[in-house]
Amino acid sequence: MLLQIILVALIGCFIGWITNLIAVRLLFKPIKPLKLPFGLKIQGVIPSRKSELAASIGDVIERQLVSSDDILNRLVSEKEIDDLKSVIVDNVILILKNKLPGFLHGFTDKTLKKQLDNFMQKDGEKYIRDMLEKTITGANKRISVSKLVYDKIEALDLAAFEDIVTSVVKKELRYIELLGAVLGFIIGILQGVILIFIK
Repeated sequence: MLLQIILVALIGCFIGWITNLIAVRLLFKPIKPLKLPFGLKIQGVIPSRKSELAASIGDVIERQLVSSDDILNRLVSEKEIDDLKSVIVDNVILILKNKLPGFLHGFTDKTLKKQLDNFMQKDGEKYIRDMLEKTITGANKRISVSKLVYDKIEALDLAAFEDIVTSVVKKELRYIELLGAVLGFIIGILQGVILIFIK
């Protein structure tokens, strides 16, 4: 009697494991559409919906993780703005020195440089940030994170795409296979017990 329950449980365990194993494999295989009789075709769920997945992944990344605004706003730090102020002053002085007569160089080095430094300390950051804001707004119209992600995924061949997906969810897929075995074993025990009571 006990042997019968164990046997039914082991059969259930095997059926549960093999069913989930096949289901997991069918997520990826066959990579290319396989023609069957009567005009039917079979292809792995992920390869057949690669374009839809690429679009969905791109949208999720841009909406919830990294937008083009996030990227562009991180390109310039406070320190870089301070450095930019110094570079602007130095370059303005250099240009004026090249354009003005030599006897005015002392004026550019002292008086004008001081005025420019004062301006940069007072209003320079505002002007630089306004300029960057315009640049970022323009760049933002041209850059789409979701499109970049979509294009990258679409450029992958199906085998490479499968490798990426499985590397991310390999452990979870293994759990699904094992869970099928566990559930099959439990169902097998219940079936064995029911069969005994029916007899």
